[in-house]
Amino acid sequence: MKKQSPRKKKKKSTKKKATAVKNSGTVNVDKKTLKKEPVKQKPVQSIPKKATEKKGDEGASLFKGIGKAGQFLREAKNELKRVKWPTRKELLASTAVVIVFSLIVSFFLGLVDFGLIKVIKSIVG
Repeated sequence: MKKQSPRKKKKKSTKKKATAVKNSGTVNVDKKTLKKEPVKQKPVQSIPKKATEKKGDEGASLFKGIGKAGQFLREAKNELKRVKWPTRKELLASTAVVIVFSLIVSFFLGLVDFGLIKVIKSIVG
């Protein structure tokens, strides 16, 4: 009776993992067993150019523009209804954080600028 090599045991264990994954519904992927497949790219489709509008259709294009603007405003209104607006307390807290952070950064950059000016003046003069 021959003993199985460690490689063969390893392969069998990955097969068991694969069947367990199928049965359990969870995804446990062993990176060694993955094979890289080339990505298939779709052919580029050319978009047909629109025919130029006739000069007599200027009134129709104006109405199309007004219709599109109205549609845009309606969609914008619907999006603004979906926004989770902050409460006054949240607004004040986030504003304070921004102001404090801006002051800290400006102070740091001022110190760096002052230091660099001193270094440059000592080198030049």
